[in-house]
Amino acid sequence: MITIKSLKLRITSLAGTIVFGISCQTRTFDYENIAIAITSEAKTNLVQKLTTAIAEGGTKQAIPFCKLNAVGFTNQLGKKHGVELRRITDKPRNFSNSLSAEEKGIFLEIEKLKTSEGVFPKKTVTSDVSVTVYIPIPVGGLCLQCHGEPNQEIQKDTLAVLEKEYPGDLAKGYRVGDLRGLFSVKFPK
Repeated sequence: MITIKSLKLRITSLAGTIVFGISCQTRTFDYENIAIAITSEAKTNLVQKLTTAIAEGGTKQAIPFCKLNAVGFTNQLGKKHGVELRRITDKPRNFSNSLSAEEKGIFLEIEKLKTSEGVFPKKTVTSDVSVTVYIPIPVGGLCLQCHGEPNQEIQKDTLAVLEKEYPGDLAKGYRVGDLRGLFSVKFPK
């Protein structure tokens, strides 16, 4: 015979099992904040490494360092965090950082939505197999030594090294606050 007490116990047990099962199956991640943390680490490390290279040998000596290390460092950091991490742009210096057709639309959308305070929005795109967060990379003052106006912010000797190391380079002519590119942080589902 089922008593009210045993029925309540069974219902409570069943409810607990359902709640536990649901909570175990629905893991929610704050993809944007995780992407911000990963890209902040990437920016900090890249700026530190470039600043050191510039201090040791000037801007023209930092260019070969950047060419040899920037993509590899980005890839390693992505692997460390279990994501595909890329730096992409509409005006590449290294053509492996070029935008896909889909990314071009995202880039233009982010660029268009720049606030009056000069802030670019982030964008998250979800598919059946992944979640990709796009984090803007605005141009800072240090960037102009290699990405500013030729023969103005970019010195002639630096420009000569850029032309030698990066034939077909498109990554010049920026001003502080322009959208240089995006970090693409792809999380597998």
